[in-house]
Parts: sequence; structure tokens; C-alpha cells
Amino acid sequence: MPYSTPIVATRKASAFTLVELLAATAVFIVLLGIILAVTNSISATIRHATSGIEAQSASRTGFDLMNRYLSQATLNPYWDYDNPLAPTVYLRQSDLQFIIRQNKQKASYGQEVYFVTPEAYSKDSTLRATRGLMNACSAFVRFGSSKDFQPSGVGNEKFRYRLMFGLQPTEDLSVFNKPARTSNQTESAYRAAIQQYWNAAAWLTPISDSDSKPAVTPLIDNVIALIVWPRLSSAEDATGQELTTDYSYNSQDNAMTIPQPITANQLPPVIDITMIVISEASAARLDRGSSTAPQEIESALAGKFTQVEKYQDDIAQVSKALSDKGIEFKIFSTALPLRESKWSRSQ
Repeated sequence: MPYSTPIVATRKASAFTLVELLAATAVFIVLLGIILAVTNSISATIRHATSGIEAQSASRTGFDLMNRYLSQATLNPYWDYDNPLAPTVYLRQSDLQFIIRQNKQKASYGQEVYFVTPEAYSKDSTLRATRGLMNACSAFVRFGSSKDFQPSGVGNEKFRYRLMFGLQPTEDLSVFNKPARTSNQTESAYRAAIQQYWNAAAWLTPISDSDSKPAVTPLIDNVIALIVWPRLSSAEDATGQELTTDYSYNSQDNAMTIPQPITANQLPPVIDITMIVISEASAARLDRGSSTAPQEIESALAGKFTQVEKYQDDIAQVSKALSDKGIEFKIFSTALPLRESKWSRSQ
């Protein structure tokens, strides 16, 4: 019987159907969307982290700069007769003044500090190399518009909290305008005139507010509070309340009385500085284009930083209030020794 090869049916190679192509395309689009979403999320996280790091770095730089100026504050105290024409007793005296007072715009913003330092800043560039030239300085928090500080037509108006810093040129310094003793002036009248001069503290005016004051400029944006606490060392005063209970300090307060108060014409040995800064992202979110400060911040700060015994509680409560409102913030703090402080209990 002849051999025959079996016939095997062959199958044509099949292609993808339209349904399969559509399904594959849909899966690809979903995967691409997931990849893009993850990429965007990572990019946003990196941008946010970078922005936060840059903002913190700028705040730290400004904080350190302010502290550098403040650490050099001086009073140049000396001992002299109470009355040059009719001396009766030696008093610790100074022709300068150091002041810490509650913030004038809003007490809950902390304190304002005013001092004189040998920074040798002058409008005349040829004098800037002269050592020992005095400058009046200030630091305080203000809320307001950016239009007073930025050139016209540059950038959008922003309403922010700011740490303002005043630096008065040496040729404009007016702290030395103390009245001279007249020949027919009684001792009590002379002392009263001197004390009145220091109580008025007119030398603060050019560096005490940001409105039309060229000597005052923003140092750090988004600072909502600056707490300035003058104190003795922890070894001498564990509670930090011997020099002040309400953060205030005035080296010329009752300095002409006998006996003099211990703070008369003396710098505090140490100043505890605390600065609360919110992030630019939070500040932008709270900016409603109004000169009225945002209620979220105002309510968090309300009633705070007026009594030193409540400092820790105030910090904790402000931190919680800001966190509860989703406001990002950073707290900077340091204990700053004043180099020129020659603290003495002698009177």
C-alpha cells in the first residue's frame, strides 16, 4: 500500500483585536497618569522642601545679623558727681540709653529693642573705616504692606508680618542732645530735666517706626513675634525675673534718683531672644490683600508675651494654635551675652 503523508491543517498567525488594543492603551494611559502624578508629587515636595530650607536659611541669617548688632550694644558708663556745679554724691552715669519696651503696634507681637552700637555706619563712605563711630539701632515686628519698601511697579503688593531693623547713620545720631546744666538751676531741677530728657527718649523717633523712615527697613519677612527678655545669668537668677517681670528694661529709668536702681546705666548681662517665623506659603495663603492682620495669627498671639513668668506657656500655646490652623512655622531662640555689659550690684 502506497505511503501517504497526512495532511495537517495550518493556522494563520492572529493579530491583536481592536478590543485588545483599546485595553492595552487604557492600561498604558493609567500607568502614565500614575507615573506623572508621582513625579509631580515628588517635584512639589522637593520644591516645598527647597523653599522651606531657603526661607529658614534667610531667617537664620537675619536672626544672626540682628544678634550681631545687639551683642555690641554699649552704654559706656562712668562714675561722676550727681551735680558738676554742686557735687554731693557719685552716680553711675551714661550719655547713652538701652530700651526694651512692649511692641507699640500690638503688644502680642513681643518687644521692641533700642540701643546704640559702634557699627561705624555713615552716609559718607569715607568715614566708614573710622572705628568707634556710634549708630542708633532698633528691632521690632510690624504688619503692613510691602509698597513702602519696594520700588514702584516692581512686584505685587504683599501684606506681611516683618522684622524691621533700624540703623541710623552716625551723623544723624541725636542721643547726645542731653540738656546742659545752667548756672541758676537748682539741683532738683537739673536732675528733673535730665530725667525728663531720658523719659522722652526723643532719639528713638527716627528708628521707631517704618512709615517714611529711611533708617528703618525690613530685615526678615514673616516674623510674627520677637520676644526680647533681659536677664541675669541662670546661676544668679533662675527665674529670670530679677531685672524685669514684663520684659521691659530702661537703663535710664530713675537713673538720677539716690540711691540708684540696680539697672541704672547698666546693660543686662544676657538677653534671651526668641523669634517666631511662619513659612512664605502660609503667609501667602493668609494674605487677603488687606491692611488688617489675619485673624488666624492674631488670635494665636492674643494676650501672649507680656509676662516673663508665662513665657514657656505662651510659646506652647502659640505653637499649638498655629499647628491647629495648619500654619507652618519655625521658632529661633538664643541666649545672647552683651559684650559691653559690666554688670555690678554696686550703687
